[in-house]
Amino acid sequence: MKKFLVGLAIIVVAIALLPIIGNSVADGVLKDRVSVLTSNGLELKNATTDISYLNTKKHYEFLLSDAPKFVEYLNQYSDAQVPPYVDALLEGVVVGVDIEHSNFPLSSKILVDIYPLSLSTQMSQELKEEDIKFYEYLENFLQSKGLLYHINYYISDELFDGYVKNIDEEYLFDNGSKLSAKLSNATYYGSGSLVAPKSLQTNITNIFLEAKENQQSAVFEMQDIASSFKFDSFSSYVSDASMRSMNISIKEELSSKIEVTLDDFKIELSSNTQGKKAEFKMKNSLESFKLDSSDINLQAKGFNYNVSLDDVDKDSYEEFLELSSQTNVASSPDFEKKVQDVVIKLLSKGLSLRVADISIDKIVYDKKSSIDGFSFIARMTLNEDASLAQNIKSSPKNVANNINLASTLTLSKEFYALINKNVPLTNIASTLAKEKDNKLIFELKLNAGVLSINDKMMN
Repeated sequence: MKKFLVGLAIIVVAIALLPIIGNSVADGVLKDRVSVLTSNGLELKNATTDISYLNTKKHYEFLLSDAPKFVEYLNQYSDAQVPPYVDALLEGVVVGVDIEHSNFPLSSKILVDIYPLSLSTQMSQELKEEDIKFYEYLENFLQSKGLLYHINYYISDELFDGYVKNIDEEYLFDNGSKLSAKLSNATYYGSGSLVAPKSLQTNITNIFLEAKENQQSAVFEMQDIASSFKFDSFSSYVSDASMRSMNISIKEELSSKIEVTLDDFKIELSSNTQGKKAEFKMKNSLESFKLDSSDINLQAKGFNYNVSLDDVDKDSYEEFLELSSQTNVASSPDFEKKVQDVVIKLLSKGLSLRVADISIDKIVYDKKSSIDGFSFIARMTLNEDASLAQNIKSSPKNVANNINLASTLTLSKEFYALINKNVPLTNIASTLAKEKDNKLIFELKLNAGVLSINDKMMN
């Protein structure tokens, strides 16, 4: 019994000491992250630590002192490059970071709040000159953590989730103008590194922006936005996004108004470079599109777009991606020549383009009765040609010999008449068309350099 009690006492004391010993896993990760940031354009201006028995809280303030270096750091994790003009919008920004973690070594959860504390140097100078009160309002908004990202990061599992703090702000300028901004229920979760996640899913209930001045106003609103991304590498990924509705309304005066409305928008993108050849797919749909103004009233229903690119040479594509990542820092005739050569090299390896569907079901014009729209399908292959670069320079006509194309464009007669009314076409188009069930059909083919429309050769 005595040995048992001694052993039990040792266990109890060990457990009691765990929080005092500290969470080395969390501390190690934090030190590594701070070191990476301070090596890539951020300067640590302030750091404090508050340790209790169970938890540790840390507060950091980073000054973005070298925006180009920080943007370059971000660009290495994405093939979509941050534009150079963003540097000026970031330079001088101060970012606050609050971190909390358990002192128990077995806990790997870190709670993080990230929030900008100041505007960039350039933006601050411009706003101070234009409207000092509005500048002070924005500074107070940021200082009170008005724009805040909360992250729960699980180190051992490399999982994270979080949210963006709701925003509901309204500012009244001295001249009576009003600016409103709302952000509701923005949440996300994913896996992998926070800088370069392997997967990421986001949901936003509402984004609303409105500016009013006298009789003029501009409104932008998006409802129920969702997106999902899965990354195997920079060049292999699957992503999709959807949005229940979007509305853009611009009113310059009582008689002048432009309004654009989109309903039920969906898009899917994928890139696969895991096989011998690369392939890319893009598919989107839109239930309804409306354009209403003093000059035009147009509504389109049932828009579909489904296009894929296959049999792309993987090595040439990766080389093209590498060059594309340098476009922000390299601009010269020699660089442009390199890009051109890589594109020609890629095309010389051959590829295949498939348009499974580009169509609009119905069109309503000037609030009249709806008419049938159009559809387009196509299949094109570009044969491999080691002499493509030479043929482009010496004999461009021979390039067409490498293209095989079969496509069909189908338009309702009413839609064709609508197009012809606003953008007059030649009479040749109607004479070449095939008529079937109140539709005009154009079957276009290109084989061995010979072009035909509905089996009629074009010279």
